[in-house]
Amino acid sequence: MGGSWFTVDFPLGKVVVYTGQGEVIRKVCFDLANEVPRHPSPSPAARLIARYLAGEKVSLGLKPDLAGGSPFRRKVYREVMRIPYGQTRTYGEVAALAGCPGGARSVGQAMAANRTPLIVPCHRVVSAGGKIGGFSSGLEVKGFLLRLEGSLP
Repeated sequence: MGGSWFTVDFPLGKVVVYTGQGEVIRKVCFDLANEVPRHPSPSPAARLIARYLAGEKVSLGLKPDLAGGSPFRRKVYREVMRIPYGQTRTYGEVAALAGCPGGARSVGQAMAANRTPLIVPCHRVVSAGGKIGGFSSGLEVKGFLLRLEGSLP
């Protein structure tokens, strides 16, 4: 099974994207320390992510690799991928949409395990009352992404 990787610059550092066959996105990492060498790619996925991170309102519409996740997590990820650009949902709302009312904590665990942030836009999931909540790549990145989309002042 082939795969490659590329980086996209953004104001806080680099985004490192690992792809599999057919440009399925296998993993997305944020490199805020700029430790990963720059590795550009002319691929459509790289251009799309660069446009998004430059502030262009685009729908990424890329396919994440959801293999290995539990059926519940895959369902949560599909629901999160339905959250439109510039909008947010609470962990509780996502839990209800995934058929697990009262499962906000389980949704939080699924978000923490998300290997493909941006593609499965877990930054759009916030705590009750509009609090920013957590983010596997840090609150600085989550805040940047929410501000980029106009969801956070």
